[in-house]
Amino acid sequence: MNQKMIQAVHIYILFIMSTGFMVHVLIIPAILSTANRDAWLSVIFSTIPFILWILLVFHIYKKLNTHDDILSLLKRKLSQSGVFIIFSIVFGAYFLISAFITLKYTFFWANANYTFEVPNFVSVLLFGLICLYASVKGIRTISTIAFLVFPLVSFFGFLVGFGNSKNKNYELLFPIFENGYIDFLHGLVYSCAGLFEMIFLLFLTSFIKDRLKIKWLILVGIILVFLILGPLVGAISQFGPEEATKLKNPAYEQWKLLEISEHITRLDFLSIFQWLSGAFVRISLSLFIADKLFLSNKRKKWGLPILYLLLIIGASIPWNATSFFYFLQNYFFPFSLTSVA
Repeated sequence: MNQKMIQAVHIYILFIMSTGFMVHVLIIPAILSTANRDAWLSVIFSTIPFILWILLVFHIYKKLNTHDDILSLLKRKLSQSGVFIIFSIVFGAYFLISAFITLKYTFFWANANYTFEVPNFVSVLLFGLICLYASVKGIRTISTIAFLVFPLVSFFGFLVGFGNSKNKNYELLFPIFENGYIDFLHGLVYSCAGLFEMIFLLFLTSFIKDRLKIKWLILVGIILVFLILGPLVGAISQFGPEEATKLKNPAYEQWKLLEISEHITRLDFLSIFQWLSGAFVRISLSLFIADKLFLSNKRKKWGLPILYLLLIIGASIPWNATSFFYFLQNYFFPFSLTSVA
């Protein structure tokens, strides 16, 4: 098996799984807390700049040589200057921080619901080691696992979405602009902060056998928008805008309401597979790219173990959940938007 090459379809699924985790899990609480009832409008209107962003990213992609990526291009053009080193460090650090936030957020969620009797370090270490194995094996392994779990993750998403239809009151989505337009614009910024991550496909183009198609990239973009819009509308219509803004994991909380019949309830255990699948793909892919950036394509066996050691130690350090979410909303997401844009 050639671990260096994958098909374009793998890239599409990797972005649905990885960026989908960010917009489906990490971004929604921030959008709700800023835009409140108008959060769903912020997501819908973010489609316009997002589609334009996809067109720009695809234009840059077409300028790259076959089996080339943005890192290789910059290395050829700017290897003699400090710009390339700064670029590699900044984006390498971004991917490392992104993996850290995903692992820490996953730990908060798991500890609050399922692993409260398991030592914190054990949970972080075990999941980190699984992700390390995938990153070491390469892009083909990560994309193959994403390809295999994607159908189940999608099915469970439709299950909770349609299964909770009876619990939804769409009148709670109105009136719009009750508090003016400022909150709506703030929500638009957070929505774009997650969606604009699509630019990172430029770091992976050297691994693709065939060529990406603009129509499929736009389809992936639309899917990502719905990955925000679906659970966000569900949270407002089921819990109300005031209660929804208090939830740290609105998408997960909707699982607790799902009932298939009188005798089949509490199906939220299915969300464990959903959550861990997305977190696994996002962490292993992020550190695979970070290793590539920090080492500038040099093959060093110690690169990934060191990155994962930093990740596991960082995620094991105690951090108050409230201050962690404050950091995400006020620092990481704005920095994420400015980095990709």
